Amino acid sequence: MAALPPHLEETPHTCGACGAVLTESFGWCGNCQVAFCFPCGRQHYCSPACASSGCYAGLCVREVRGGVLSQQWGLPADG
Repeated sequence: MAALPPHLEETPHTCGACGAVLTESFGWCGNCQVAFCFPCGRQHYCSPACASSGCYAGLCVREVRGGVLSQQWGLPADG
C-alpha cells in the first residue's frame, strides 16, 4: 500500500482538470500532485512534452479507492 499525501486523506476533492467533485475513488498523479476524475485522469499528460515523447495519456495516474493509493499505474477502464 502506498501512502497518500496528508491533504488527500480528507474528502471531498475536486478534479484538477474539470472541477468535478470527486467520490471515494479518483485518480492521482503523483508527479503533478493533482487529483482527477477518471475521465480526465485517463487523458492526463504531465506536460506537453509527454505526448510528443510517446508517453501514454493517463499512465502516470493511479487510482485512489477508500483512501488507498493503488500500486498499479493507469486507471481502470470502468468507473
